[in-house]
Amino acid sequence: MTEIVGGWGLSHAPGLTAWPEAPSTEVQDRVGRALGRIRQEIADARLDVLVAFLDDHFDNHYRRLMPTFALGVADEHWGPAEQYVEMLGVGSRRPIPSNAAVAQALLTGLLRAGFDVARMGSIDYGNNFMVPWHLVGPTAPLAVIPVFINVFSPPLPKPLRVYELGRAVREALGPEAGRVAFMATGGLSHWPPIWNERSDPDDAFLQRMQRYQTEGHHVLTDDPHLLSDLGEYEIEMARTSTRPLVNERWDRAFLDAFGRHDLEVIAALDWRSVEADAGHGANEILNWIALMGAVGPVEVDVLLYEPSVEWITGVAFASAGAEKEAVK
Repeated sequence: MTEIVGGWGLSHAPGLTAWPEAPSTEVQDRVGRALGRIRQEIADARLDVLVAFLDDHFDNHYRRLMPTFALGVADEHWGPAEQYVEMLGVGSRRPIPSNAAVAQALLTGLLRAGFDVARMGSIDYGNNFMVPWHLVGPTAPLAVIPVFINVFSPPLPKPLRVYELGRAVREALGPEAGRVAFMATGGLSHWPPIWNERSDPDDAFLQRMQRYQTEGHHVLTDDPHLLSDLGEYEIEMARTSTRPLVNERWDRAFLDAFGRHDLEVIAALDWRSVEADAGHGANEILNWIALMGAVGPVEVDVLLYEPSVEWITGVAFASAGAEKEAVK
């Protein structure tokens, strides 16, 4: 029997693990308390399966081939990707358990529901999963099934389509998945050092990123320090940027709509306006919107919001209850 037991939303800013001491001690304490609550909730849930709504930071998908939706089908995945081991501070590369049978059943169900989801095999996790999992993951093993949403290579899927994906994931879980919960990671407002069509052509680092994002992992053979340099670039942004790095008003408005399950507000969003108001990194809210669909219109507790310039993002953590119901 499959039982849905809840869900969580977490930022996955690299600084949370790579330079955790950057904000004030008061912010660090508030972050620690929120993460502690989620960690306890996950442990208490006694999960068999966690479905994680993630975006790929050009670790598995590249601009030459970027599926709108994709799902990893394997009995284990790996993280962190080799290029992040030094940067993230989450420990050495290791297998992350999954469940190929449950993932395959989920993929089949999504295809039957009209979602053309790309099938992946074993994948690499970056900060998208390894940062939050390092902070809240339980000691007991459980199967993690990654569902990827394109948030970086326009055109992006519409928010309501992503919400429907979340609902479809819930319905497509097979009857024997056990105790299942959902997680969404990313966001909120931020302008990460990832290349896009509006990037400064004179920024040498972003031109290096363009090649990596377009051509793929082999670029790191020629440019082995690219991802560690990315961390240094973010630290320098926080120290010297003369423009806002976080849009607190926008973040709070989104979290309010997320917490109230306000689909009217969600439907009015599109990737162009999100990027204009809150940065190209803010389109990671698509992961949170998928979580909305998966858990349904239930009470959501936004545990913390911090407009963290030091981590160059609006940091948020949320806990979403779910109707305790068996499916299929």
